[in-house]
Amino acid sequence: MPTVTPGAFRAPQPVVDAPASAPKDTPIRSQAYLRLVAQLPCKHCGICGHSQAAHANTGKGMGTKACDLQTFPLCADRPGQRGCHSFFDQGALFGKEARRLIEPAWVADTQRRIRAMGVWPPGLRYPDP
Repeated sequence: MPTVTPGAFRAPQPVVDAPASAPKDTPIRSQAYLRLVAQLPCKHCGICGHSQAAHANTGKGMGTKACDLQTFPLCADRPGQRGCHSFFDQGALFGKEARRLIEPAWVADTQRRIRAMGVWPPGLRYPDP
């Protein structure tokens, strides 16, 4: 029969310092910025006059959209035709890996274009590069 050495086992100790949860940044909301994004041509097909501000799918949480500055123009559904926004959100245009590469580039380009046009909304901080 095996023998047990006294002190070989310890009783579980209570956790004294639990790791602190990381604070989440409050997403920026700006209707003025979203309206400017929607005025640009669709990033995928280039059509003018049918764009919506499409939020990036990366960096968002369950039930929470990404920050409004993380948007780019994609065309909406219209009578008889599905828009790029619907296809993009459903993963029909690009796979997940491609979207992870495309979204930041489209977001940055959209921000640069709005700033270059001189119509960046007053009071809205331009994101750090």
